[in-house]
Formats: sequence, structure tokens, C-alpha cells
Amino acid sequence: MKAYEGLAASPGIAIGQAWIFRPQTPNIDTRTISEDEVKNEYRAFRNAQAKVDAHLEGLYNRVLEKQGEHEAAIFESHRELLADEELDNDIQALIRDERKTATAAVKEYLDQVAETMRNLEDEYLRERAAEFEDLQNNLLLALNGLPFASLASAPPDSIIFAEDLTPSETAQLDPDKVRGFVLEHGGLTSHVAILARNLGMPAVMGVRSIMDEVTSGSTALLDGDTGHLVLNPDEQTRNIYTNKKAQQDAQKAEYAKLHGKPATTLDHKTFALYSNIGSPNDLHLIDENGSEGIGLFRSEFLFMESKQAPSEDQQYAIYRKVAEHMKGKTVILRLLDIGGDKPLSYLNFPKEENPFLGWRGVRLYKDNPEVFLSQIRAAIRAAAYGDLWVMIPMVISLEELRWVKQQIAEQSVKLEAEGRNHNPHLKVGIMIETPASALIAEQLATEAAFFSIGTNDLTQYTLAVDRGNTKISDLYDGLHPAVLRLMKMTCDAAHKAGIDVGICGEMGGQLEATPLLVGMGFNEISISGKMLPAVKYAISKLQYDECRTLLNNAIAAEDAEAVRKLLLGVKH
Repeated sequence: MKAYEGLAASPGIAIGQAWIFRPQTPNIDTRTISEDEVKNEYRAFRNAQAKVDAHLEGLYNRVLEKQGEHEAAIFESHRELLADEELDNDIQALIRDERKTATAAVKEYLDQVAETMRNLEDEYLRERAAEFEDLQNNLLLALNGLPFASLASAPPDSIIFAEDLTPSETAQLDPDKVRGFVLEHGGLTSHVAILARNLGMPAVMGVRSIMDEVTSGSTALLDGDTGHLVLNPDEQTRNIYTNKKAQQDAQKAEYAKLHGKPATTLDHKTFALYSNIGSPNDLHLIDENGSEGIGLFRSEFLFMESKQAPSEDQQYAIYRKVAEHMKGKTVILRLLDIGGDKPLSYLNFPKEENPFLGWRGVRLYKDNPEVFLSQIRAAIRAAAYGDLWVMIPMVISLEELRWVKQQIAEQSVKLEAEGRNHNPHLKVGIMIETPASALIAEQLATEAAFFSIGTNDLTQYTLAVDRGNTKISDLYDGLHPAVLRLMKMTCDAAHKAGIDVGICGEMGGQLEATPLLVGMGFNEISISGKMLPAVKYAISKLQYDECRTLLNNAIAAEDAEAVRKLLLGVKH
């Protein structure tokens, strides 16, 4: 028996036989080609495009049949990326103008795109870097005449071991056969980790040199809750984890009993639980989780996928689709939250020393009226087909809120004159993510229809900590009393004004924070991923009045560790 430690990437216990996955590595031809070779290299690229497209179509159909539309959606997304005119034109230019081989052109172009995505502030968009790397790998395999990687041959009751997995490889995992997987690389926010959580498949990542240690067919036991991995466990260890798995299965059965029921405390305080989504591909979470609405619908994906801004009609079609899918449930659309960390080629972004404190969010709307007005017109129109609201990011003043509301009112009048179906009473709220907006929440509440606290940025700005800086990432802590005070201040202002207040940051899905969120009295708690059932269960075991007392003690605590000690005493 030998034990290892990694990152707890996806919860759950898995016991099975190790199956080792080693995909082939494609070659990159870095020579400079002659003018006579340009046509052949471009033809090779187009042939590779066709091969990859056929491969992705086959994967889509197979996964659709076995696992459903959501799991298959990634392959349709990759086909759209593959067919993108910009990709074709830029790779053709690298071959023609810079005399690069097809493999070198594909690598250079998609490396640049992936690197741009990895440097973005928005976590959802950062995760999409893996999709471009995945597409690059498939194109390079096709150009080298190598077979595409496949996990279809994994035997029943297997635990897959690999250096890493691409998103399309992960989506091929069949939960009926594969019990879990272990990777040498990868992190908690990687696309693969998120896919694993969506599949409900236990996973441990970042287990160094495990591929040199594991042998195919050996018994493996992994704990996705703690990051523990045991190879060839003894009987006592196996029994311990078998019992733990049985307890987890019983816990899931308890969650299932609450499906379709409201999230209510023991003393009858009810909370609406919403979901965060990054695109229409995430709508399956609403149905699976029993979500009561969408507390954060990110719109950035529409603006990042092309070298030109999406048209009003393109946006309208997407927003309407989501609104109609929700059948009258609330959908809160965050207006474009883009800045220098994720510049768009069609917007003239200045070079900034610190783009997170620069020209971003609401601050760029006045300078880009075509982009801004097309989005609000699309939202006003889509709101006629469901309960669609909009919220403004990066607000620090009442003037910013008034200006956006005025623009929406003017466009509503124009849509009426044009005879277009629309909702003239679109609700306009604020994303509270700056200390300034929290501190003047009472003023903002007089004119905002609702608040939604974005805890990720509120924590970053309050504590002056760049959450992407590993040297100080330990200082980034949403349970810091300063952050909790600003959150409570915001909630109190909303309650006093009689407007809704929600939370849409990652804290909404952190179970240790649930008692504090209950104590604040949020109207809605919006949650990422599949944590909604667990949060609902936690709420059902809490007393609202006790949580209010706990919150008052927490905001008076010295630091985040003192808050955690208080939370340890909570029964849930």
C-alpha cells in the first residue's frame, strides 16, 4: 500500500482498477517553407480541419446518445471554433506571409489565443483557454496523421491515470464505466476539474510523478474530498473508505429529498437559490439542481468569440432563449464586464498598469455607445419573453446608475416607436463589487431595483489582494471581517429600502460561509456548479436567529481565522 497527496478537484470516493492513458505527442515542423510549398501547407491545414470536424461530430453524436446534450455540447462548441473565419484567415496568413508550416502556424495562432484567455480576470473566460489548447491538439494530431485520443476503451470500474486530460477527452468519460480519474497536472479551477464536478465524477489532480508510480490494473482508491490517493490499499483502509462512500451516498439521498422544495431554515426563513451560468450551455444546471432562477448570466462569452461585436439581433436571440427556457423565473443578466485584462480587438483599450482598477465595466460604456446600446436594446427586447433583469458592473456612484437607467429609458422609447416587442419596465440593479458601492449602498438603494454582491471582486478590492498573485493568494479570504461588514452593510441598506439583495460570487457555494449568508438575510443566493443541493441541505439545518447572532460576532472578530473558529461551532 502506498499513499499520495494531490488536489481535491471533484468530490466523492472512488475505488477501482488503474487504467493508464498516454496519448501520442504530435510533431511541430518549425522550418521556413518555400513559396512553392505554401499552397500544399494550406491544403494540409484544410484537410486537417475536415478530419477534426468529422471526429468532433462523431464524438458529439456518441456522447449525446450515452450521456445527454450538456456533456455533448463541448464538441459542438469546438466545431464552431474550428469553423471560425478568423481562425482560418489568421492561420492562412501565417503560412502565406511568414512561411510557416501548417503545424507551426496552428501552434502559434492557438497558443496566442489560449494565452490571451488565460490572462483574463473572469474565471469562466480563463477556463476557456483549455478549449483552444484542446482544438490545437486535435489539429496537430490530424496534421501528423496520428489517431485522435480516445477513452472509449477504458474498462468497467476503472480509474483513469493521465498526465492531463483535455476538455474533449474528459467529456468522453462514461460515468457508467469510469469511477474517477487522477492527473499529474491540473488545478481546482481548470476546465477539466469543472467538467469532472459537472459529471459528478471524483477526481484528484496535481499528484506529482504518479505516472511513474502506478501500474495498469492495480487497485486504486481516491478521495476527491481530501485529495488522498491510495494504491493497492490494505483491507482496513479499503473498509474505511467504503464506509465513507456509503455515508456520502446516504447524504446525496438526503439532498434528493429536498429537490423541488424551497430552501427553508428550521425557524421557517426561506431563501431563493439561483444558479450562475456563463452561457446557454449551462442551462442544464438549472433543471438538475432545482434552481429557482439565474442570479448571474455572464454576457462576456458573446463578445470574446469574434473580432467584431455581436449584433443586437445576435444578443437578443441568446438572451431570449435563456429567458424563455426559464419559464417566468428570474434571469439576471450582467451587462458587459470587460476591461484591459481581457481586451477586445474592436475596442481601443489603452495600455494600463493595473487594468483591474482601470477602464472596465460601466466605465467604458459612454466611450463605446454602439456596443453598449446594442446590448441594452437586446436585453429590453428579450425581457418581453421572461423575467429578465440587468445589473451594472463596477459601479461606484449614483451618477453611473442614473446614466445607465436613462439610456435604457431612451432606448425603450425608441423601440416603442419602431414597433418592436419589448419590456418598457426592465429592472436595473447593481453588482456590489467595489467598497465604494457598499459604503454608499443606502444612496444606491433609493434608485436601484436590486443589489447583487459579487464577493470575488469585493474581496479583492477590499483587501487590496490580486487573487491571481500566488505570492499573496493566502491573503485573499472572503471571511475577513472587513469583507463581511461591507456585505452586511449592503444587505441592511437593501432591506431598509425594500429592494431585493442577492449574492452571486463564489462564496454563495462555500458551505462554511452558508450560516453567515443566512444571517445576512439575502433574498437570493446564486451558486456556481452543482453545489446548490448541498447549500439547500445546509440551510435546512440552520436557525435564522442563531445565524444572525453568529454574523454579529463574526463582523466583530479580529480576522478570518477567528471567524472560522466561530463557524466550527455551528451545527449543520
